[in-house]
Amino acid sequence: MFPWKLVLLLAYAVGFSDAALKIEPIYATFNVPEYGSATTTCTNLDVGGSQPEWVDPNGQIVGPVGGGGSTDKHVSLHVDPTTAQRFTRMHLSNILKASGGGYVCRADGETENININVYIPVTLLDEDGEKSQWMTYHESGSLKCTMHGETNTVVSWDGPMGPIADGGRYLITEMFGLTIDNVTLDDEGTYNCRGSIPNVGVATVLQIEAAVYMIPKIRYPPINKNATEGTSAFFNCEAIGEPQPTYTWYDGSLVLNDPDKYLIEQDGKRLTILNLVKDDQKRYTCEVSNPAGLDRRDGELTVDIPPTPVRAVTYEKDQGESVKFYCDIQRGDRENLKLQFKRYEKWLPMGVQVDSRIVIQEETGTGPDAGQPGSISLTITDIHRGDEGDYTCFARNNGGYAMSHNILHVRYEPVINNEYSTRKVFSWVGHQLNLTCHWFGYPVPTVLWFVNNQPLVGTVGEVAGNATIYDFNNGSSSLFIDTSTNDFLPYQCDGRNKFGRNRHHIQFERAYPMKRPTNVQAISASATTIEVSFDNPVEVGADYPEYLRILGYVIGYSEYQQPTEMYEIVQNKCLPTEFQCGRLCIEKDRRCDNFMDCLDNSDEENCNADEDCTGGFKCPVRDGNRNPCLPISYVCDKEPDCVDGADESEESCTAYFRPIFYDTRLTGLAPDRLYQFRVAVINEVGWGEWSFNTSERTLGYGPPSEPMIFNREPDRDTIYEIVWLEPYDSGGSPIISYELTYSPVETGDATELGRDPETASASKDSDTAPVYRHTLTNLKPGTFYFLELRAQSTWGKSEPGTLNFRMPGGAPVLPPSEEPLGPGLRIGELPISAFIGIIVGGFLVILILLDCLCYCTNSCGLTMCICVHLCGKQAPEDKEEAEAVEYSQLEQHSDSPSQTPSEIRLQELQMRKLGHYDYDYDLDRSTVSGSRC
Repeated sequence: MFPWKLVLLLAYAVGFSDAALKIEPIYATFNVPEYGSATTTCTNLDVGGSQPEWVDPNGQIVGPVGGGGSTDKHVSLHVDPTTAQRFTRMHLSNILKASGGGYVCRADGETENININVYIPVTLLDEDGEKSQWMTYHESGSLKCTMHGETNTVVSWDGPMGPIADGGRYLITEMFGLTIDNVTLDDEGTYNCRGSIPNVGVATVLQIEAAVYMIPKIRYPPINKNATEGTSAFFNCEAIGEPQPTYTWYDGSLVLNDPDKYLIEQDGKRLTILNLVKDDQKRYTCEVSNPAGLDRRDGELTVDIPPTPVRAVTYEKDQGESVKFYCDIQRGDRENLKLQFKRYEKWLPMGVQVDSRIVIQEETGTGPDAGQPGSISLTITDIHRGDEGDYTCFARNNGGYAMSHNILHVRYEPVINNEYSTRKVFSWVGHQLNLTCHWFGYPVPTVLWFVNNQPLVGTVGEVAGNATIYDFNNGSSSLFIDTSTNDFLPYQCDGRNKFGRNRHHIQFERAYPMKRPTNVQAISASATTIEVSFDNPVEVGADYPEYLRILGYVIGYSEYQQPTEMYEIVQNKCLPTEFQCGRLCIEKDRRCDNFMDCLDNSDEENCNADEDCTGGFKCPVRDGNRNPCLPISYVCDKEPDCVDGADESEESCTAYFRPIFYDTRLTGLAPDRLYQFRVAVINEVGWGEWSFNTSERTLGYGPPSEPMIFNREPDRDTIYEIVWLEPYDSGGSPIISYELTYSPVETGDATELGRDPETASASKDSDTAPVYRHTLTNLKPGTFYFLELRAQSTWGKSEPGTLNFRMPGGAPVLPPSEEPLGPGLRIGELPISAFIGIIVGGFLVILILLDCLCYCTNSCGLTMCICVHLCGKQAPEDKEEAEAVEYSQLEQHSDSPSQTPSEIRLQELQMRKLGHYDYDYDLDRSTVSGSRC
């Protein structure tokens, strides 16, 4: 049950046979920290010995608690139950430095000593405060490590790069600190400050996280600013430093913190001064700081006061008098001040003007009528009515500009403004129009209206008879008339003021419907159309203003002697202030706006506003380029708005452009029918007199007319979209399909298809009818093409519509050559016999080559036969026979009993000469077989 105890007892007996006492621990010196605890045991190894006792360094026996011992120093007596040995255990607690020294254990005349060394442990006096420290970049930095312990305490340091030795950039101070000279960024990291007591073997470590700080430096200081009174100004300030510096703005020594006046943004980097006044003109300081230091820079703000011109004046002068205006400021900075007069958007220079009556000069402040020094004046002598109006004083300085409007009224009698007043007007019964009179004069004239010299009484908006008068109180008045039969009389308007009265006469004339057109005739007819031609009435043009302007034509038509008449109106869609031209450039902002501006929808199809025209989109139209209206403001503006330049031609540069009407085609008629038709001219009054009836018969059923193809530039290298209009004449039956035939050609003016044309079919259905589309693909870049388009109905195909186009891209690819192989002969035109001759000739050439090959390799063939029989060449068999005979003679001298191979060969050759070709001779001559072929 106790074998281990017996083993232990034997070990003690063997190990301590020479000693009677044993102290544990067995160290000669027992190191104990002050105020610490220690326990040591003394064992009497003699089983029958007495109980050991402990004696302190003062020679006092240490007893148990209550028996000479104390709570902090006492013993306990024990007997080992296994070995029966007596041992005494000494307990020390709250031990003081003075309690250290040699302690003696004694028993039975034996003693053992142990030295208890009481040391002061190393403690960190400011551990929390020194765990995180910083140093300044490029300066000497110190790390604190405050310790308390024995006087012989040793301190060592470890840094980010390993152990630190005292010397060089590093100095370990007496107070256990570390000083680093010329701190770099590599010095940032973790440091270990280790304090240890020699011969004790314990150490205390303080781990320090050291940061390297940079003193803030302002990289972008505030820049001096000029700002205008009433606006805002801002300063920017940006600095570098570690950690990031804080920003503070100062006015001198006063911190700027008024939120109603100062706005600080972007983490303090921007200062905005609001609602500037003159007192805000000063220096503003940006201060940046962090624990490593601070930096300060200034920016100066100059507040510019904008000019306030002197009060504007208004003068009323009679013609022939003089007037003087001054231009000056009553508030604002005079530094860099510039004063100038302006009239009708035109600057007036200093000095005598083009009109020598007007002089602008600087004022010196001397003289009876002189202005303030630094101001300028404008003097007008011998005033006339053209001098009235605005004379603007314009003042500018660093703070801005301002102006005041001086007004000159020239008193004179009313003068009619012919540009805005009606002189002659045409009307007709039921037509509403207005007459306008505009008078110059001062005081502003009042306007009175008369008809046939009889006054029209009325006020603003009041009806005077069948007319309404509107007076605009600025010398202008309008008379709105709902024309009746009795209104075609002379009208007058009077302008009156206190200086006089004048009258303006207006001719009010009757307008009439147009007379009948002449030379009405049918110039062509098809199965479903009749093309009508006619001349305008004689009463047209400047000699007949009462017939006004032609707006269009109306054609009445019906089957012969049928009561139901239909009408085809051919009318200019342009308003009177617009005109027509060949091709129109649609403005870019009208492209891709979801509105179809072109009749073929082209401006909404591709929607690339930067293509075609530089200022817009070139818009082809379905009427053969007789097309939409261009505003009259574009006409004669020296900018060609139409591709054909029509709006800049001499004949178009008139107040109104008279459109040209072309021959008109009646469509949708029935085949083989007799139609009667007549024509009337349309003007603003209405339809004019009808012409006399003319008749024409449509043709019978037949093929449709050719389609009209739009000439469009390809926008891709290998793809081209064909766009066309359906034929104007269907031939009397619906269109079934369209056929496109195209091929590469050599030039862009080709008139016929090239070799190997391709044919494609296009559908008769289209979402944009009567405009149709078909896309050709796999075309060759840079190549010219010629295309024919035919419409097909049950009555056949139409004549082709043609188109030449060239694909964009690389160099032109020429089509296969059309040059003849011989005079008048092309490869595609060879007869069948020629092809058979070519084949037979080729076969013979092959036979000759094979025969030559046989001659050279096997000495046979037709060539060999000719050489033997005609040229005397030795036959191959004779040559072989001679060689065999010669060889046989040589073999006869040998003792061979059997037939030699040469003899067999010789015999074989002789048999061939006799016509035997299939004999077989074996070497032992036992068998011979053969036959005659």
